[in-house]
Amino acid sequence: MKKRLFLIISMLAVAFTLAGCSSNDKKVAFDYDNDTIAAYANTLANGYIKLSEDEAVVENWEANGTDAVYISGQGQQVSISQSDVDAVKVFSSMEKDYGKFESLDSTYEIEEVKDTVIVTLTAKCEKETAEVKVTFVDDTARFNYLCEFYQMDADSLIAQGVYPYKPSEFETGKVQTLGEKMKDAGTNTIIGMGIVFVVLIFISFVISLLKYVPMLLDKETREKRKAEKAKVAAGAAGTDEAAEEQKPSNAVVDIVNTETGASVMDDSQLVAVISAAVAAYESGNNSQVTYPSNDKLVARPIRRVRR
Repeated sequence: MKKRLFLIISMLAVAFTLAGCSSNDKKVAFDYDNDTIAAYANTLANGYIKLSEDEAVVENWEANGTDAVYISGQGQQVSISQSDVDAVKVFSSMEKDYGKFESLDSTYEIEEVKDTVIVTLTAKCEKETAEVKVTFVDDTARFNYLCEFYQMDADSLIAQGVYPYKPSEFETGKVQTLGEKMKDAGTNTIIGMGIVFVVLIFISFVISLLKYVPMLLDKETREKRKAEKAKVAAGAAGTDEAAEEQKPSNAVVDIVNTETGASVMDDSQLVAVISAAVAAYESGNNSQVTYPSNDKLVARPIRRVRR
């Protein structure tokens, strides 16, 4: 039992270890430079934060969406995408949750998730420190088209602020302290260990029930053998009864009339038959001698042959 339990625990540990491993060999479809993409994310975040501080812009964009009109500082009308509207909504709620925005740190973290690149920035706010995540997706097709259209190389186009990627999502959240991270890690560990112990207890319970399986199988086997023995005994009893019926009777059988039931043999005939039978028995079972009587009755010994 201990060996089985140890084997189960080892298998579960290996399964959890393999599940926690991930491959970082996968690369995104577009090329990027860490400093360049981080600076681009910083510029976008600062711009949307300033827009979110203008209540008129927020109300206009939330009410009209992509139909809203945005006039740039140079007095030019700028088209608005759905990602712009979503970004303003996200950053407008940041001030309510973490206080008035102060500045963005120069530090950043970059992570590749599937076909996207996520840049994480740190925003200092009045109440708490928040983190800003900007997700970039592939935009290589548009970038290559612009390179051919303007007859420019990639570096020159990037210098003009055009990149082979574009922002798709903005997200803000609270920066957790070391104590909060340890608390969350401890909670997750306790939950994971609890699930493992529950599974082990269930498996142990199932293993403990396996001892009843042979008993059930033996019961079925015993009932089957009992039925076979009863069948054999019934067949043997039938054979004995048939053999008893086939045995010759030692009693002297009288010859009677089937219609009246009266005997058709008189005393002299009966005496002759009995005398002939006795004489035949005394002369031997294998002899076949006939003994005529005065009444012209012939008695012959009958030999039964069992088949």
